[in-house]
Amino acid sequence: MQKKALEISLYVVGGGAFAVFLRWLQDQLAFNELGLADRSVFHFLLLAFLAAAAYVFLRFLNRFQEQNIYLPTEFGEALHNEGKLFQIARVGLGVLMGLGAVLLFAASEVDKYVGMQRALAALGLLTGISYPLLLGEANRARQDTRLLCLLSMVPVLMFAMWLLVSYRENAINSVAWAYAVDIFTPVAAMLAFFRMAGFAFGTPNVRRSMFGAMFGAVMCMMALADERYMGAQLMLAAAAGMLVLYNWIMVSNLRQGKVREKRRTHDGFERL
Repeated sequence: MQKKALEISLYVVGGGAFAVFLRWLQDQLAFNELGLADRSVFHFLLLAFLAAAAYVFLRFLNRFQEQNIYLPTEFGEALHNEGKLFQIARVGLGVLMGLGAVLLFAASEVDKYVGMQRALAALGLLTGISYPLLLGEANRARQDTRLLCLLSMVPVLMFAMWLLVSYRENAINSVAWAYAVDIFTPVAAMLAFFRMAGFAFGTPNVRRSMFGAMFGAVMCMMALADERYMGAQLMLAAAAGMLVLYNWIMVSNLRQGKVREKRRTHDGFERL
């Protein structure tokens, strides 16, 4: 499945690169000198592209289902990523996230909402630490469920704070297209990491997790076209890379055959 993982990852990265370009064109050509949104085809093209990207990603998932390909639902089997390259990737993305968080913390000293920005930076630093630890745990024979749950929820909290920051900064902005991507991106990323946390909590939804990772990565890359602190840009780039790596790992661990059902533990009244 390594070739399939590479193929799908290239689709995601290519889609993200085109999304950045499309959003940049919208910023340059669809707004007037006063910052107001003009009538422009780029508003439609942006929405059409996102719909097309979602359709392509769903087609990949439908094809897996048609070919009787499945992903194990156990955390260790679904996210197993043993090897030097995976280790370098997960640690490198964690370092990039941490570096962005440090830069954001330093640059937001004179920001109007300095408290919220620094809370976001702190959560970004924790995300940079938790991500490689979480994927490292997937390679162990036995995992601590409580630790997995804690580590997997950190990026969810980070993007929840990011959403609050974006909303607060644009609370008086009447131009919806100017901040729509800033609002939708943390929502998409938060849902993507939330779905990935399902593996740690023992309630995974493979289809939604894979789709969330692909679509969330594209949204994080698209948001790079907008202006913000350099630290926040690095955090977005790292988040996109984390979701791409998540998806690569899941596709690499796909298996041919029927889905294995978990053994039901008869507990409570059934045990009595």
